[in-house]
Amino acid sequence: MNMKLTRRNYLALSAAALTGAAACRSQAVSETTQPVPPAASAPTSLPDRSSFSLGSVVYLNAGSQHPISNQAHASLEAYMRHRETHPVPDPYSLNSEGVIEKFARLVNADPDEITFVQSTTAGEQMIVKSLGLPEAGAKVVTDTLHFFGSFPLYGELEKSGCEVAWVKARDGRIALEDMDKAITPGTRLVSLSLVSTFNGFEHDLKAVCDLAHSRGALVYADIIHAAGCVPVDLHASGVDFACCASYKWLMGDFGLGFLYVRRGAMGELKRTNFGYYGISEFATHMYPFDAPGDTMVDYTFSDDAAGWFALGTHSHTTIAMLDASLDYILETGVDAIQAHAVSLTNRLKEGLASQGFDLATPAETRTPIVTCIYDGAYAKLNDKMKAEGIVTTVSRNRFRPTVSVFNTRDDIDAFLTAVGTA
Repeated sequence: MNMKLTRRNYLALSAAALTGAAACRSQAVSETTQPVPPAASAPTSLPDRSSFSLGSVVYLNAGSQHPISNQAHASLEAYMRHRETHPVPDPYSLNSEGVIEKFARLVNADPDEITFVQSTTAGEQMIVKSLGLPEAGAKVVTDTLHFFGSFPLYGELEKSGCEVAWVKARDGRIALEDMDKAITPGTRLVSLSLVSTFNGFEHDLKAVCDLAHSRGALVYADIIHAAGCVPVDLHASGVDFACCASYKWLMGDFGLGFLYVRRGAMGELKRTNFGYYGISEFATHMYPFDAPGDTMVDYTFSDDAAGWFALGTHSHTTIAMLDASLDYILETGVDAIQAHAVSLTNRLKEGLASQGFDLATPAETRTPIVTCIYDGAYAKLNDKMKAEGIVTTVSRNRFRPTVSVFNTRDDIDAFLTAVGTA
């Protein structure tokens, strides 16, 4: 008998196998001990401190890692109880497909254009490799406000014979006219961060995509500092590829993210990933009672994002958390989240400028990131912030407070008092 396998029924078969094994236990755990995780209710207004367990901490570091919400914690606990006991009957079901669908709705994409990946960097490198890069003579355009962790990738492409054009920031911005000069006919890929981790600058993604596409180039966008905190419309932008991890404003955790592949761009790829989560049909010819065949195994990869880039298992704990946190974000509304953030970052920008600090973040930026250049920032501020109970990002020569749904105007005032004058 042939064994036919699809990604959907693979998980169902796995769950059935676990249930069967659990049935052999001499003492089954009652269904009543396995509560279904509570729905994530949206706040009636922002700020919302009640959904987080921050105590007296002034947390201005969501752009580094977002606190886990109480709703996500409850969803995680329900999953962990399931993993600990596997009761029979077992009412728990991990909502993997639902999480993909919720993220797709958040960024206006189709669910089959999205798959899980380990991280933003992993997704970006998978895209680059599937485009056949490095290739001698191929041209790639990136900019100096892209994620600094990606700089070695493009440095290595240069060493391998690619031409890499680095568009430099001017006044904390990447000018469209500079991208226009850099994206010449024959460019294979334009790679950027929709919102810069360095200073919160936001590209006009549609304008960049229109420009790139007019010259035959594809566009990749790192959206980790955008998804969940500023409106993202992948379809409207025309971007070909996008990726983000989930531990920032998606309110998930490390080890899991989302990769978007525009359906119309799949024909530009060559297959470099061969994961069993991407298989749509599978038939073996080696096990007892298998039908005979000319090969040991027949298989087909699905022609969607999972078929191209899904590999093996991924973080179930983070999926459980995202099941709640994405509900929270969708119900609260990204427009409301952004409006709340802007009210706080405007106060930050005004206060820091009046206190003599050199803002690296453009005044018009509507992202939850504010960066200041400050010589010796770490040595001067790190211990001071800790003493005041403030958690934020302080680097050697800059500092970067970032805000989210739980922050208040009092948080901003406490930070401005603690940072003092330049």
